[in-house]
Amino acid sequence: MLTPLSANPKQLTEFFREAGFTHEQFQKNPTLRDLPSRRLGNLPDLLERTSEHTALHVLLRWFFLGVPLESESIAGLVPAPVVAQLLETGMLVRDGGRLTPKVMLTPCEGFLFAADPAGTLESPESSAMALWPNQSTRLLQMFTIRRPSGATLDLGAGCGILAVLASGHSRQAVATDLNPRATEFARFNVWLNGVTNVDCLTGDTFKPVEGRTFDLIMSNPPFFVTPSTGQIYCENSMELDGYCRDLIRAAPRYLNEGGFLQMTLEWVQVSGQSWQDRLNEWLEHTGCDAWVLRSFVRSGAAYAAERIGTMMPYSPLTANQVFDEWMAYYRARGVEEIHGGILVMRRRSGQNWIRIENVNGLECAEPFGEAIVELFANHDRLASDRSADQMMAWKPRLPSDVRIDQQLHLEGGEWKPSSMQLRRPGTLPSFLALDPQVADFLRRCDGTRTLGDLGRDLAAEVKVDPEQVCRQCCAVMRKLVERRLVLV
Repeated sequence: MLTPLSANPKQLTEFFREAGFTHEQFQKNPTLRDLPSRRLGNLPDLLERTSEHTALHVLLRWFFLGVPLESESIAGLVPAPVVAQLLETGMLVRDGGRLTPKVMLTPCEGFLFAADPAGTLESPESSAMALWPNQSTRLLQMFTIRRPSGATLDLGAGCGILAVLASGHSRQAVATDLNPRATEFARFNVWLNGVTNVDCLTGDTFKPVEGRTFDLIMSNPPFFVTPSTGQIYCENSMELDGYCRDLIRAAPRYLNEGGFLQMTLEWVQVSGQSWQDRLNEWLEHTGCDAWVLRSFVRSGAAYAAERIGTMMPYSPLTANQVFDEWMAYYRARGVEEIHGGILVMRRRSGQNWIRIENVNGLECAEPFGEAIVELFANHDRLASDRSADQMMAWKPRLPSDVRIDQQLHLEGGEWKPSSMQLRRPGTLPSFLALDPQVADFLRRCDGTRTLGDLGRDLAAEVKVDPEQVCRQCCAVMRKLVERRLVLV
């Protein structure tokens, strides 16, 4: 396994950065979009794309492609002290005149994360492997609320990426995982990135932190809905979606008042029960407000084909045999569909609310945790200020990123508006159709004047009863606040 050194890793990480082994390089370089795979047969092409004699290509061949290199081939490209540290940590091993990589490295937001090489996924060792940051990890990374936290828990941490990233806005962070190998990688990555406020513990779900509470819990759990093939990094031993249910029901005991749980999850729709009812059963009476974004739905057959292709489980069975086994499992349990998405829960005393929404996929090019904070704050305001008198004291403000989309039609030789839509772009886009009068009213919402003052001014302009205008303003404003198109 890897060995954190007493020496500072700064020289090592700075060399990677100077060579261009960075998050930005991985985002813009098409060569780095697909992992090397025997199944895909893409390694020869990737080798050709990294054949130029540069320090970056040496690092990519070692720590992305997993290819051994002859010692003389790196002369003048990788400094001897860097090679010495790579060997001393176990990231490289010397085999005669060859230097063989033992880890895959992924750059992310200025950090470097070590995990098992991609080839491990197609080997007998895949069941206990420590996975690199994958699609669901990155989704949770973008989803995470990045506000100051006294105590943060990364549950099911894998190689520790979320805990390390959270270290910058947390006084103390804890990374836990059932897999001891994952914990060793997380502990190594804490050292590699010079982080000092992250503890790495091994154990099942909340057992390693029993008796402790947190301001933020992040979890990318092993949620795949499968008959277990023993892949610890993505599967659990419970029936169907039982692990996600139990995690959600247990989490409130580990949250401080006002603390958040944010997690990725999958759940099933079974015969005789809608998927919404299944979620509501999990979320009711938890002492938490809850918001779920369902981002996909698959039939059992489509889900099995996709997951089997993604996991590439090391199995003596053929892909068709594995597929048949999975379908028999779903049929025996009445599974009609598998759903997936993200969940945020906030522990709060009082009457709690549950909100379930659909989105057509989640494009995560940028963090959207702040949108979560906005949504909960707006929901609180709508719940507390129910009367018109209370709403009249609001000082509404349009967010800086809202836009109006307008369609025009030709009438009498002139272009005239036919429809208008207020739009807020981003990962969680919002829309609402408007008429020109409401659009004109909204341009005055700059956060300096109350809704009551704005409504009375509008009533005077259009010569309409002020009470009628205020009622209409309240109805429109509630819709706008609910969709995060207006802040109050």
